[in-house]
Amino acid sequence: MATPTKGPAEVTAQRLRERGERVTPARLAVVEVLAGTEEHLSAEQIGERAEQLRPGIHRATVYRALDALGEFGLVTHVHLGRAGTTYHLAGDLAPRHLHLRCSECGTVYDVAADMLDPARRKLQKELGFQLAPEQVALVGLCKNCSS
Repeated sequence: MATPTKGPAEVTAQRLRERGERVTPARLAVVEVLAGTEEHLSAEQIGERAEQLRPGIHRATVYRALDALGEFGLVTHVHLGRAGTTYHLAGDLAPRHLHLRCSECGTVYDVAADMLDPARRKLQKELGFQLAPEQVALVGLCKNCSS
């Protein structure tokens, strides 16, 4: 009989305990919100949804939970330019990916993380520079806006 796969909240709780960190309702609510969407959510949106999931959680507590989960490598953020900063699960809780943002319509696209591997390798080899584009959106024109 196969062992059921643990969900992101269960994995998070386990990782927090292994680190000797507290497993709080706010931290778990943040992970549940992020695991339950493919949208690019701001801290405010995560706070609103976390409050709906677990009434009584204060928004400031959610912001602190986002910071802590980020420090522990369980959540990461990406700067989407004028669209602001959004958050998503990190590490093995979610597939690694890059973000593209259309400067005209503002649509954000997720693309495979290996898309820039040739550029990463070239920068490392020629300049000793380690590119880490996961926390920013690459800006350009989408297919619809460029036609």
